Amino acid sequence: MDEYQDIKELLRPRRSIGASPSLRQRVVAVTARNHRGTIWLRCAATAACIVLIVGAAMIFNGKGSIASSRGGECVVYVVGQRTGGEEAQAIAEADVARMEQFMRTVAQHNDAEQEKVNQFMQHKSQQK
Repeated sequence: MDEYQDIKELLRPRRSIGASPSLRQRVVAVTARNHRGTIWLRCAATAACIVLIVGAAMIFNGKGSIASSRGGECVVYVVGQRTGGEEAQAIAEADVARMEQFMRTVAQHNDAEQEKVNQFMQHKSQQK
């Protein structure tokens, strides 16, 4: 039993182990840099998923899809029916306008999120 106590005493730490302040700052900097990258990656993946879902919903709900004909005329299929001419052009332009508005909304959301991250990082650096 005495040997057990001797081994336990030998394995006990002799001094406290901790990171230096400079190492902590380097780790925080790398973590923040990686976090910003993952935010952009998540936002891009979210935007791509939303575009995919909206596109699939439009096709399956009969809102239409755009196909080009050989004569340069705009052709749109709505609920399985082929539509051409000015009506098809109007539907296609409306779809493009909705998609552009969606992309602007996503970009504004990304900018707002990035601004929040920047403010948080500035606040953290001012606390030190």
